[in-house]
Amino acid sequence: MGLNSTFHSRLLGGVALWILANSGGALAQDTLPDPEETPAGPVLTAPSEEPVSLLQQIVISAGVPKVAIDTPQAVTVLDQEGLDARQARTIGDIFSEVPGVTPIGSNSVLGESINIRGIGEALSGDETRIIIQVDGVNKFFEQYRMGSFFSDPELYKQVEVLRGPASSTLYGSGAMGGVVTFTTKDAGDFLDPGDRLGGRVKTSWDSNGNGWLGSAIVAAEPVKNLELLGALNYRQSQDLTDGHGDKIDDSDFASVNGLIKARYTFGDNDDQSVFASYQNWSSNEDNQNYDQVAWGPDFGDVDRTVTDQTAILGYENAFTGNDLLDVKAQVSWSDTRVEQKNQDQLCVQFAPPPAPPTCYYPFGYNSEYSYETLQGKLDNVSTFQLGDSWMAYVTTGLDAQYQERRNPRDFGSYTRSGSGSHPEGETTNAGVYTQAEFVWNDRVTLIPGMRIDYANVHVGSYVDGTGNTVDLNQDKTRFGYSPKLAAMVKLSDWLGVFGSVAHTERLPSLDEVFSNYTVNAIEKEQSNNFEAGITLSFDDLVVGGDALRLKGTAFRNNITNYYASYWNGTDVVTEIIPKARYEGLELEASYRTGSVYGSLGASLIRGENVSTGGYMNAVPADNAFLRIGYVHQPWNLDFGWKGDFYAAQDRVGTDEDETAGYVLHNLYASWKPEEGHLAGSELRFNVDNIFDKSYRNHLSEDEGAGRSFKLSFAKKF
Repeated sequence: MGLNSTFHSRLLGGVALWILANSGGALAQDTLPDPEETPAGPVLTAPSEEPVSLLQQIVISAGVPKVAIDTPQAVTVLDQEGLDARQARTIGDIFSEVPGVTPIGSNSVLGESINIRGIGEALSGDETRIIIQVDGVNKFFEQYRMGSFFSDPELYKQVEVLRGPASSTLYGSGAMGGVVTFTTKDAGDFLDPGDRLGGRVKTSWDSNGNGWLGSAIVAAEPVKNLELLGALNYRQSQDLTDGHGDKIDDSDFASVNGLIKARYTFGDNDDQSVFASYQNWSSNEDNQNYDQVAWGPDFGDVDRTVTDQTAILGYENAFTGNDLLDVKAQVSWSDTRVEQKNQDQLCVQFAPPPAPPTCYYPFGYNSEYSYETLQGKLDNVSTFQLGDSWMAYVTTGLDAQYQERRNPRDFGSYTRSGSGSHPEGETTNAGVYTQAEFVWNDRVTLIPGMRIDYANVHVGSYVDGTGNTVDLNQDKTRFGYSPKLAAMVKLSDWLGVFGSVAHTERLPSLDEVFSNYTVNAIEKEQSNNFEAGITLSFDDLVVGGDALRLKGTAFRNNITNYYASYWNGTDVVTEIIPKARYEGLELEASYRTGSVYGSLGASLIRGENVSTGGYMNAVPADNAFLRIGYVHQPWNLDFGWKGDFYAAQDRVGTDEDETAGYVLHNLYASWKPEEGHLAGSELRFNVDNIFDKSYRNHLSEDEGAGRSFKLSFAKKF
């Protein structure tokens, strides 16, 4: 165990670094200017025309905004340019260049979940270990053999991934894998100064599955300081084919996604605003495999409608002239709902022939899974000038949510409420937190933080498998604590070191507390995480005007009372592993000259069941990506190659299969005309899996997609 990698993994990483260092590659861009200190905190601005590398993106979800490479935590930011460049078919596709993050489950838009640093399993409810937010709203869904997050990539302008438990301070106890935050598009993204009306239309086509997207966005400022946005996306695809040309069953889908937003800014200094938004994603498919993760035939087919809704109402006030107040408050409603009709019967031969098989509905002829959540959040940032060299930014806040989980199942003569593996109930969470950021001469950053969470899960009466009503009426209450300390020191203009120590406690979910119609004795799941890393920043390294940026992170996450839920062939059971350990290395790097650029990402993760000495399930294979490209400035033409490298994975748990290593080659090109009738347009062409390689990602239950030609055209107006 430990961090000893295989020979071929070390060789692969060394070759990738050599190519990067000698390719003359990096993202064509200007470097970020120095932060401007203002009473409201540091305001960081990226170049407006040129894209920047992932390490130079601005992080807005880890406290006071800061550049990614200067954040004492492993964090990756995907901006609008990065999201568009991927031409993603599903949400999982956008994480292909984020070290330590792996989409899991299947190729189905309804079967995807996320794994961060080995935490997250397709057939287990790990949603409380990885916090997902959309515009500050927690999104949670768990249904056996379904994905956990339903949305469309076209909705978002920025995605941030904060890896590791240090994120728990701001987002909630138990974020053992990390946090993923999605930010939706705003009207201001499509309005130039003085514009009253603007927007964008976009269409794309994908040869594998003959999929296409139609998207329209309208932005308006009908009166000064009132910004309005409306967006509508439609995406559809037939079944994908793998590298052998075989159909990947049930990977077809059609979805509709809408978003409306409004913001009104007011006050003597335009420092106040009220805002509201509503978004809706839906997909309706008939004769669909019940199992969207492993495509097991044992559960039959079903007609399924999935709807995800989020509504937000909020207020912001920067309190110009008052360094102690910079307030944001919002309330929200979230509802994720899966309606299933015409469920197939399952027939089992309990007695030898000629006795007939016994046929029954395991989930009811009709059923519904729903999570409806009310949330509220209030936070404030105070700025303190502690001397000529010291600044302090203190974030304090509180948040709370109430969630109802329902699962009525129609068995004809009666309606059953939930099941042993999916009980109905309510969850109430509340938390208070504070995080201080002390900055000395832009050289030293210290970030202590503390969060305290309260959680209550309740189950009342339910109807069991025989139609009888059982009044369980029990509650379980726990408190969770999440202290942390992070630091970053710039030893010179080119060398920085950082590290953190974080503790967090996850409060068991409703499934874990009330599985199989019994109240389980529960313990808090606890994590002690240690991270250390190095940053390198060189300018004019090889040729004049070039730039190299590199960030490497090592981590060790020791977890006690790790809850592992799995299917034992008869029931979904929960096993508590006394001690588990995850550890690994992550690397991100970029290098650029005036026109040639390149980027590199890599991760090695190990998971050990310390109690038994065996391997943990769902640990991804060692992997790396390498991107090399060229920008032809006179035409604003960007093209290049990207390679995805995956090692074989033979460090598997008892109920996992080993997988072979593979390499995928991809090409891409984009053209953004600046003059003529096509000014404001964007044309992209990608070829994924050029050689039609047959492969399977270690954390996927089906084969990977074969060769695909992707074409998209967008036009701003």
